[in-house]
Amino acid sequence: MLQQTSKSNGQSKAKKSRATLEFGSGADTLTLGDADLTPSSLWKFAQYALDARKQFRIDYSPETINRVSRASDLLDKMVAAEEPVYGVNTGFGHFANIVIAPDKIIELQKNIVRSHCSGVGELLSRDMVMAMWLIGLNTICRGHSGMRVGTLKAVTTLVEAGVLGCVPSQGSVGASGDLAPGAHAALTVIGEGWCTAPAGSKFARMPAATALRRVGVKPLELGPKEGLSLINGTHLTTALAVKAWSEGEYLLKVANLAAALTLEALGGDRMTCAEPTLRAHGHPGTIACGKELGGWLGESSQLSARHRDSHWIQDPYSLRCVPQVHGAVWEELKHSETVLEREINAVTDNPLLFPDEGMVRYCGNFHAIYPARVSDRLASAFATLASISERRISQSMRAPRGHLPTFLIKDGGLNSGFMMAHVTAAALVSECKSLSFPASVDSIPTNVTQEDHVSMGPAAGLKANRVLENLRRVLAIELLTAAQGLYLMRPDRASPRLEAAYARIREFVSPMEHDRVLTDDIELITEKIQQRQIIPE
Repeated sequence: MLQQTSKSNGQSKAKKSRATLEFGSGADTLTLGDADLTPSSLWKFAQYALDARKQFRIDYSPETINRVSRASDLLDKMVAAEEPVYGVNTGFGHFANIVIAPDKIIELQKNIVRSHCSGVGELLSRDMVMAMWLIGLNTICRGHSGMRVGTLKAVTTLVEAGVLGCVPSQGSVGASGDLAPGAHAALTVIGEGWCTAPAGSKFARMPAATALRRVGVKPLELGPKEGLSLINGTHLTTALAVKAWSEGEYLLKVANLAAALTLEALGGDRMTCAEPTLRAHGHPGTIACGKELGGWLGESSQLSARHRDSHWIQDPYSLRCVPQVHGAVWEELKHSETVLEREINAVTDNPLLFPDEGMVRYCGNFHAIYPARVSDRLASAFATLASISERRISQSMRAPRGHLPTFLIKDGGLNSGFMMAHVTAAALVSECKSLSFPASVDSIPTNVTQEDHVSMGPAAGLKANRVLENLRRVLAIELLTAAQGLYLMRPDRASPRLEAAYARIREFVSPMEHDRVLTDDIELITEKIQQRQIIPE
């Protein structure tokens, strides 16, 4: 059961309660609004959208419903008094100073959803759309958006039922909210456009009106500000960053394993992860990754004993500096988690209603610069991991100690072994470097320069996830080359933990005795990494 166990008034506190993921006998439940939602809980819950057989619930405490209701009541009073409120009885963006007649207020909210459905490109995955909704609902629960409780519950019913709009991935500049993606997601709740929904054990693409009928929900007639609240916020930018962060945490573990396997196969010095050395450096990331590396390697092995009496002094940097390089990525991930947790629980709507003060305030909380910067930093960090992994692969092609055959293959010349696998890794790393220029340093004015500084957050997030995919394949290649190195050193064995990891790799891919097509091997190990089967969780 996914629940948030303690309550707050939605305001920032020095010590906050957090959501935890637990599994009970009934449907898993997410309670929004009472405690902070963590990036890991958000992403784990978003994965439910990928299984048509999964059932889940989203609950709201009485305190949350009260907050939402009070903001809605304040907005109703302002509308009745014909007070000018942006996006309620005024136009949007450049049209902010155009007053909307009272009898057109409802039409205005439907128009903003329709008009902002201008996205293009490949559709977002269902887990990404689910993550967007969970972030958006969490924002509304803070009690500053003005959405009616009935609308909140109707949207919740659709999300619980797995009725998710088809959302193009391109079309947002990441300020004034991720408007186009949000509009495509919201189009479903008014019964328009296309969506995907469970159909037996699979998902089917169907008109939104059909999906709503199937779950017994009428197309919503959006009240004042509800269209704006549904599409506004940093939901896509944050969801993309959370995905990159979540996958990146696991890939760092895989990178530590791959480095340990390569170091063992190449006869690297275990001194690189000795505790006194790590402590002398002092960085928490160096210490954490060095200890993990050392845990894989153990104190010694039959393979390390082969090189004990050699006069080898220092390993290449890609072996010797693993704790430091991987450690820097570790610290980037830790910092990113902190920023993302704040953003997930932030109120990123505009304008904001404050019932205690009876006021509406205008702000720029929708500017996605924080999660955009997270994605940019993670893209650079993942490129760094890929780069040092490629260097370790390169070292394996002609082992520095000369104890392994060139390109890790017997009968070299007749066989080329892993020659071209390394070239593939090099190509992937080069692409990672090209994708590492930060998208968030760019800004392009829109809306007749009313919206003149934007975050380019979705571009940053899409780019970070592309680098992540490349990293996954580079690590797959390193796992294959390192495993081949261990195979060629038989009958001597690696440390017990590395032998267990080697055995897992061999469950999927056999050693190379002579040349064969490697694409299938690389893609299979990549898939097993993505499925988190290389290091079981």
